Amino acid sequence: MPLDPLPALSADEVEAVRRWVEAGAPRSGTVAGTAELLDACLPPPEPIAIKPLDPPPPGEGVQIRMPPYTLAPHSERETCFVSYFDVSDQVPEQFRGPDGKTFRYRRNEIRQDPLSHHLIVSLYTGEAAPDDPAWGPFSCRGGERNGTPCNPTDLTFCGEGICSTTPVNSIACIGFGPQDLNLGLAASGFTGTQETASEFRFPHGVYREVPIRGMIIWNSHAFNLTDKPGLLRAWLNFEFAPPEEQVTPSLQIFDTRTIFKMTPVPPFQTKEVCSHYTLPRFARLFELSSHAHKRMKRWRTFEGEFSCQGGPANGQACSPLGYDFTSPDVCQGSPCKAFKRQRAGDCNEDGQVLVSELVKAVRIVLGEDSVRECVDADVSDDGEVTVDEILRGVNAVLFGAPAPVERDPNESLLYVSLIYNDPVVLPFDPPRKYDAQTDSERTFTYCALYDNGFTNPTEVKRKSTSPVPPVPIPGVGGPCQVPTHCVAGKVGAQCSGNNQRQRNASCDSSEGAGDGLCDACPLTGGVTTEDEMFILMGQYYIAP
Repeated sequence: MPLDPLPALSADEVEAVRRWVEAGAPRSGTVAGTAELLDACLPPPEPIAIKPLDPPPPGEGVQIRMPPYTLAPHSERETCFVSYFDVSDQVPEQFRGPDGKTFRYRRNEIRQDPLSHHLIVSLYTGEAAPDDPAWGPFSCRGGERNGTPCNPTDLTFCGEGICSTTPVNSIACIGFGPQDLNLGLAASGFTGTQETASEFRFPHGVYREVPIRGMIIWNSHAFNLTDKPGLLRAWLNFEFAPPEEQVTPSLQIFDTRTIFKMTPVPPFQTKEVCSHYTLPRFARLFELSSHAHKRMKRWRTFEGEFSCQGGPANGQACSPLGYDFTSPDVCQGSPCKAFKRQRAGDCNEDGQVLVSELVKAVRIVLGEDSVRECVDADVSDDGEVTVDEILRGVNAVLFGAPAPVERDPNESLLYVSLIYNDPVVLPFDPPRKYDAQTDSERTFTYCALYDNGFTNPTEVKRKSTSPVPPVPIPGVGGPCQVPTHCVAGKVGAQCSGNNQRQRNASCDSSEGAGDGLCDACPLTGGVTTEDEMFILMGQYYIAP
């Protein structure tokens, strides 16, 4: 409706509303960062306690709660801890898997207090029992018996609290728990979120299946920017999938193969990195998302295998829309292109159409074969083969199959996200189809732009403000050993000298001014928000 005579919201006001919604839209209190955006005098922000998620009605689903823990003021932690769950008495038979030891769900809802950067929930699949000493001691977290030692399989002992191990600092739970787990060999994905509140609803006929009892591994990365301790809680709801919707399982995209590919981004410079991801044949993509940290300024995912065409970087993933600011051109002057096949009845997609393939297309028209036998004959990709499409195949037999065409980068752009801690979760309804035999027809190119202080020099990574990772790993994030550029005096200039005093002096605006400070670091991959990540995320299923 018209807002006249009121003016439209400014960009800062829109951002303030976004942050308020992201924090759970609290009725009272101050959301961190909104006072500056609104140019208002507000009370200091305090940790916000979100309204707990109501459990599903009995017989329709189950709720699992995360053991709560407290985050100190002005702190950031990535932690790992475990708890035991058993919902066997809440799952009717029709929602169980064939062996009765699992349940199937079609919808998952997560809500957590707005302190979290991410929550990754995994299931332990190894051999260790719940009372194995390798887990560490268990105690009640929350409730009237808070801090009391407990048996993890006694689900009533802690009352309103939850029996859990103590959260310990751990990157992705590496080195935590029994040996098979800390080596990364005994965990499977369960659920997770990067937001305060998330809902994951699968397409009709798609479900996920998980055990009705077992050990849950909680990997929580959170930060508290306020002056008071903050309690972090989380609730997970699962709505059962009825038998008619238990057709094909949901599968996840969580591509960490090039998680630290941006390393390094020099101080006061930018870099855009790209990678490829290929879906399996007959995949149906119904969701795309992304994960990065605070110096990621733009994420783009394209349909197609955009690669350097020639030159020293031939075949490498590249940005088809070019490179911005000071980001180096990966292709070093060579074109960045992707190609799309033109369908014409080439069943094995080898570049030629044979009479035998034409016969197969005719059998599809007559209903004697399924379209899966020759996907390329379905030129319009509508699940059928028509007479016109048969004629296209005849032309291909007589005159040769049509050559692939160059993909248009703008038309190929599927996904854009600009806010690292509130990434777009993009649904596709109907899901996108990927049936071709050729891998490049089922490949995405995903790119992220990292800005280490180029557009805003005050945002450059600094040695003095970069936290040490919770579990130090050589070469992975944290403060740089030696800062390389000036953050005061000759801002952006390269430092020189054999010690910090000399390096600071080299940054002076004029000789002897004493106003120089050498503190800027290259941006590298790592686990805190001062360092970076590059992870493609999404969900799909295989068409039955």
